[in-house]
Amino acid sequence: MSLEQLTTELTSHFNRDDYATCAKLLTPIRIALIENGLLVPRSNSRVNPNDMVITRSILEIGALVSINTSNSQEFSNYITLLRPFYTLDEGTIPESNNRNKLLSLYLLLLLTKGDLALFHIELEKFQNFGKSVDQLEEDEYLSIPIKFEKWIIDGDFNKVYDTLSSKHKFPCKEFNLFEPDLLNSIRVNISENLESAYSSLPLENLKMLLFLKTNDETREFLKGFNWSLANGIVYFNRNPNELQEEITDEKLIIRNALGYAKEMESII
Repeated sequence: MSLEQLTTELTSHFNRDDYATCAKLLTPIRIALIENGLLVPRSNSRVNPNDMVITRSILEIGALVSINTSNSQEFSNYITLLRPFYTLDEGTIPESNNRNKLLSLYLLLLLTKGDLALFHIELEKFQNFGKSVDQLEEDEYLSIPIKFEKWIIDGDFNKVYDTLSSKHKFPCKEFNLFEPDLLNSIRVNISENLESAYSSLPLENLKMLLFLKTNDETREFLKGFNWSLANGIVYFNRNPNELQEEITDEKLIIRNALGYAKEMESII
């Protein structure tokens, strides 16, 4: 099958949301792009500009297929392949309508991984192309990860949770696919802060702080941490022996306090 036929078939299946078939077609298509010298664009290349536009569209479909099949590493690979197309000299080929959407999805992916350093590097790349922060915040796609990142930095996790849980109407359906991972990333962030601030918390309080709905969900979340649960209290970073020692120490402190109170009472 020729590259043209493969591309036509890919587009047809993509328009029908048949991502599994698209994923199968993309491998031979990428090989064909390499064989035809189309995978890496150059501003001074003799390649027909229309061929570069078609190649870019194929890679953009590949990126969206990866997101819709939960393949984050493949999505990152497609973003890497797309960068040269997005940074060609102005006028080489028309600007892509999908650029900001895909790069916004990539920024959301970085937030789910907690990679704020790379997130800021990516934003700086936009500024290098003459885009101010205000302009980026006005973009319907870019404004979303930028807003989420600010809330996370400020510790205003409620706003992120409320936006995601309220089924906010995002400009494209792929944004909704990041909800579980983004919420989990926020919960991990909150958990790390709780560990440094508290030695223990009631299970009910922890459930509320982590935006979890049931105690069973909270217990399941605990399995990812070195925490212990006893009598409805979650002890951070405690093994069973340490936990027993802490409970014993607490009882001893209470017993001593009561004894001291009785002694003071007899003196009075």
